[in-house]
Amino acid sequence: MSRGGRGRGALLLLVSAAGGADAQAAPVTARFRYTAAQLDRATFAEHSTARLDGQTGTRVRRETITREGLWRMRAIPATNGLAIEAWYDSLALVRETAQGTLAPDTDGLLGGRYRGTLSPTGAYTPRARPFIPDQVAEVAELSRAMEDLLPPLPAVPLAAGQRWTDSSGLELRRLADSSASGRTILRLELRSRTESSQADLRGDTLALPASQTTVEEGRLAWDPARGLLRRERHIIVETNVPAGGPLKEPLRSRLEQTVVVERGR
Repeated sequence: MSRGGRGRGALLLLVSAAGGADAQAAPVTARFRYTAAQLDRATFAEHSTARLDGQTGTRVRRETITREGLWRMRAIPATNGLAIEAWYDSLALVRETAQGTLAPDTDGLLGGRYRGTLSPTGAYTPRARPFIPDQVAEVAELSRAMEDLLPPLPAVPLAAGQRWTDSSGLELRRLADSSASGRTILRLELRSRTESSQADLRGDTLALPASQTTVEEGRLAWDPARGLLRRERHIIVETNVPAGGPLKEPLRSRLEQTVVVERGR
């Protein structure tokens, strides 16, 4: 081979090697989307523990609320997403205070249907909610439970380390993948902060003028075929309600809640 031929061959090898290195270094993106195949006949176990510290004037109140529930779902394709029907197959609620323990009968809620539409990225629009018995509403606000069950997903594909944010203060970051039973599991980290000028009284539909800040951090595990496998949340809600209306004295409260949702099948 001539010296010029050897030079051209070496140059081709260098270009080829550089191209291979670029291909290996290119980030692998993944798109996260809800589908009917993932959610139809799916079950999710939900465990929630919350501690509420409140103060009205000189009175201090502390309570702990736990919730254990099993969700069942049906899903079919619909315009711009999915039509979802979900219900609690089992549910246990316990509220503990200095005055005692309250464990309401939840039979009146079991089987009651939450119906609505779910966008591919997790925005839920309700069409019907089940009747919530008064004794259940005194312990937990469950009329919007389905709206809060499934996590939001990024609107664009993400590679490991990349972030996506929206205008509401939500940030999603893709973490390094893990594996289970020989399958690749995708993982996301969630952070959000929202502020509101109103607060709802538990067991009441009345919204009061208030200063309320909600901070959430969490993670989720996602199977490319089955969808959501597990969601972990840590939520802190701090509320300040001035005196007025039904409140004779200002109210301050801090709610710290941990929630785990895990797919059954």
